[in-house]
Amino acid sequence: MQKFFVLPLFLLLLKGSGLYAQYLYVAGAGPSGGYVLGVFNVATCQYCSQFTVPQSVFPNGLVGIVPLPNGNVVGFGNQGEIVTFSPPSSTPISSSTIPGGGTVTGAVLAPNGNIYVTSYTVVGGVVDSKIYEYNPGSNSVTLVGAFPAPNNLALLQPIYLNGILYSFMIDYDNSGGTSYHLVSVTLGNPMVLNIVDTYPILCGAPATAISSGPFAGIYGGNLDPNCTGTDVYQSNIGGGATFQCTVPTVGILNALGSVPAGFPGTANCGCSTDAGTVNTPSADLCTNEIFPFVNTGGFLESDDVKQYVLFTNPSDTVGSIVATSNTPNFAFAPPLVTGVTYYAAAMAGNNLGGNVNLSDPCLDFSNATQVIWRPLPTVTFTAANPNVCAGACTTVTATFTGTAPFTLTYTSAGGSAVTQTFPGNSGTFQVCVPVGAAPGSFTLAATSLVDANCSCP
Repeated sequence: MQKFFVLPLFLLLLKGSGLYAQYLYVAGAGPSGGYVLGVFNVATCQYCSQFTVPQSVFPNGLVGIVPLPNGNVVGFGNQGEIVTFSPPSSTPISSSTIPGGGTVTGAVLAPNGNIYVTSYTVVGGVVDSKIYEYNPGSNSVTLVGAFPAPNNLALLQPIYLNGILYSFMIDYDNSGGTSYHLVSVTLGNPMVLNIVDTYPILCGAPATAISSGPFAGIYGGNLDPNCTGTDVYQSNIGGGATFQCTVPTVGILNALGSVPAGFPGTANCGCSTDAGTVNTPSADLCTNEIFPFVNTGGFLESDDVKQYVLFTNPSDTVGSIVATSNTPNFAFAPPLVTGVTYYAAAMAGNNLGGNVNLSDPCLDFSNATQVIWRPLPTVTFTAANPNVCAGACTTVTATFTGTAPFTLTYTSAGGSAVTQTFPGNSGTFQVCVPVGAAPGSFTLAATSLVDANCSCP
């Protein structure tokens, strides 16, 4: 009797540590039967598409996606198609095929920079699995692992984690297709497999691994009850699947890929929008001074606009914006308050009526620099006895606002300017009327005042 095989794909979770801890590369069903590819942040459930591939490129289905450190993305079709793209362009830059006419079940980036691809053929009702190595640099494919035929083993979804190559496997001779194994794989002819764990049948799903960091593990999609969703799940070895979050704006997930160190765009979920860099040191200004800062570099998509913001909480940039400008400078004005530390940054995102759309999933902020505005100092005068005879003196008290010490320059009774420093917020000095001065009033005037922060001419 001839056997027929349905080879579902699924997931589990393994632990690790390090960098690049929250990004997956996602290929999902797009418009008109095509495929939308982009970066998905499992920590925030934010998805940013990079490009769309027509269905004609992978007419039998897209089953593997591998982003490379140089920014290129390699897609693998069900019937062995290998196509490389340079996002955001959907025009292939190279293509190849897996030899032997087998069915491809997945692909993974190896530590040597090449890609391992799992494939199987069915001959006389018996499954024969192989692992091929694709070299993106030379666009060549070689066989690196096989079993002695007939083996009746189906390898599914290869995964690299902590320097070990894993794969899911069905042993049809011993399990009848009712159980799935996670195996470690030693490449060679023949390959050597070691069963790590065994699982019941799970709903079909693409799978990939994040190799390090707090989100390290193996992730899979479509494990909703109907196998038709855009949900991302994870599970512990020997445990059931746990819902992580839903990939927005993407149809049924076709493939997942791990994002390698060096892959561009991960800091902003793979989006092209980049607000650039602020190159101005922190500033301590007076309220009569404008704060200009320098913003360089970056990239705006065709529908983007750039603006500049002051905010108060670096842990909640959007939620703490207090001022927005179309130019990289700010003057002190309400609702700004003296003595508060503000952060100045550039932001870029979709144009919404001339302003940056703060709901844009590709919204990007530059690094920030700090600015504090200090109040201008003030002085008021009071005289112990405002009635003074010619040739006599009176004591005047100066009361200051601002930050001590204060340097006051004043003139009185037509005399020359006098400069005096006061260590505290108040002090006294003598004002004398010249001998022979005519009766009447005279003016005591402050012509300059400087405190520890600001100068008030």
